[in-house]
Amino acid sequence: MNNTDCRPRGRLHLCVRAGGVLIAERRTRNIVLRQGASIIANLFAGQAGAFAINNVQVGFAQDGATAETTALVPPDDTTIPASALISAIAPTDFSIVTDKPNSVQVLIASVFRPTQELINVTEAGLLAGDKLYNQVVFEPVTLRPGQDVTLFWEIDFPFGH
Repeated sequence: MNNTDCRPRGRLHLCVRAGGVLIAERRTRNIVLRQGASIIANLFAGQAGAFAINNVQVGFAQDGATAETTALVPPDDTTIPASALISAIAPTDFSIVTDKPNSVQVLIASVFRPTQELINVTEAGLLAGDKLYNQVVFEPVTLRPGQDVTLFWEIDFPFGH
């Protein structure tokens, strides 16, 4: 990691498998949003109602977010329920690496299983409750029932600079 401005940095590696065979893959960096920084600050302060990251969501944005973004872009198809775009992250999906020089790293490996066809998914984000922490944009991918979509997130929290 080369992070001279001391901001958290995240990367996503998305793998789509059908029958155990890799059929699509995407890699990209994320932006931490103002709301995401607020999530961390509220956890740090032990605020009542503060949530840890507990969901992953997919969306349909064509452009990267600004720091003020608070939600992913919904599909044009209004018959797709919001619940088809979100998946819970289990506590066992997290690993924390504390022995890296200059950063503590959080690793998340979470599987999203589509319940219906989602054509041209182009973004993903992590959520704490209903609050969006970050956003990534990638080349379009179609997700279908029966596929396993694994989202591998690496998030570096720098220190000592």
